[in-house]
Amino acid sequence: MGRLFVAFSALDDAIFLYPLYTLLFADTGLSTGEISFLLGLWAGAAFVLEVPSGVLADRLSRRHLLAVGAVLRAAGFALWICLPSFPAFSVGFVAWSAQGALKSGTLQALVYDELAAAGAESTYDRLLGRSAAAEGAAGLVATALAAPLFAFGGYQVVGWASVAMGLAQVPVALAFPAVPRTGVESEPTGMRAYVATLRAGVAEAVRDPAVRRLTLLTGLLPGLVAFDEYLPLLARAVGVPDPYVPLLMVVPGVAMVVAAMQVAARRWRYVVAPVALAVAAFLVGAGAAATSTLGVVAIGAGIGAFHLARLLLDARLQHAITGPARATVTSLSGVLSEGAALAVFAAFGVGSVWLPMGWLFVADGLLVALCAAYVTVDVVRGRRACGPARVRPDRRRFRRSHHRPYRPYRPRRPRPGERAGGGPRR
Repeated sequence: MGRLFVAFSALDDAIFLYPLYTLLFADTGLSTGEISFLLGLWAGAAFVLEVPSGVLADRLSRRHLLAVGAVLRAAGFALWICLPSFPAFSVGFVAWSAQGALKSGTLQALVYDELAAAGAESTYDRLLGRSAAAEGAAGLVATALAAPLFAFGGYQVVGWASVAMGLAQVPVALAFPAVPRTGVESEPTGMRAYVATLRAGVAEAVRDPAVRRLTLLTGLLPGLVAFDEYLPLLARAVGVPDPYVPLLMVVPGVAMVVAAMQVAARRWRYVVAPVALAVAAFLVGAGAAATSTLGVVAIGAGIGAFHLARLLLDARLQHAITGPARATVTSLSGVLSEGAALAVFAAFGVGSVWLPMGWLFVADGLLVALCAAYVTVDVVRGRRACGPARVRPDRRRFRRSHHRPYRPYRPRRPRPGERAGGGPRR
């Protein structure tokens, strides 16, 4: 299970076209507003498909849903390369949205339920960190190889290599074990079962305070950091040549891998999340205001700090979910994420008419800072989302009670000339 989780996550982010597709759109003749519309279509389609796909993942085979999503995304990339145009880009983004919706809640629910069936759900945090590290490393390698592939054969070679990585996910998805879900076989099928599963997931996400807060946080934060889609355009705006843009995109990949490795080693807890978000907001704002290549590097480091907080929140949410509709609850978080991403895309599309790209990054960094303040308040108040407080033992009492050897009580023998009860003999 663990190796399949890592392999599927690595292939999911091995997209050679990812650091170059916005440049592909621009070279095809699309404006910044049209690119923002496409990104908004991407997020909007995912917004519509997120919850239905999550409910299907709680009712149907999760392995087959993952395989279907991989095929859809590969077909979308092939369409981009064969017919580079605005309609083809739109259809490809819808296919990509379907793949993301079929994967977002499905993969996490599949892995967590399998671990819970084996009584090893406590290892989910470490396994999530490993898969995220593999995903980031694969994305890093793909980003680094995008530059020589682009220099060798242009967008054609980069695009078909991305299609091949997507198709390689299919056998890995089908190799996952079929995890039995208790109670699903006995429930009615059809629309009634679909509505019952949806109602159970929504009820847990709304009524449980811890699940509600974590669903809100894990949903809004990834959407607010959708500015990374515009990072290649910002690099071009500050004067970075196009062949070196993929190499510059290696920085956020390295930062994300480092953050995931920290989570895999269990070196950080939930209380670190607000600090990581504050650091991310500062680096994004300061890097965008610098309007230089070094500023783009700072933004990449800020994305890594954000990734650390996101992984901690995602793991916390899975531990908080106790109902039967795990994938549905996780998909509700994805709906919030896509809604926030839609708002970011609209802001960048409209704001680019009056403001430079750097100032839009600064404004988005301020929103991340507000989320960091909310998480800080959540941690300080000691809510259930941040777990039980760790109380430090009193060091003096610890030394007295644990370092002094235990001596059982024994009555003192009477001295010569002394009676047993104490005092001199008469």
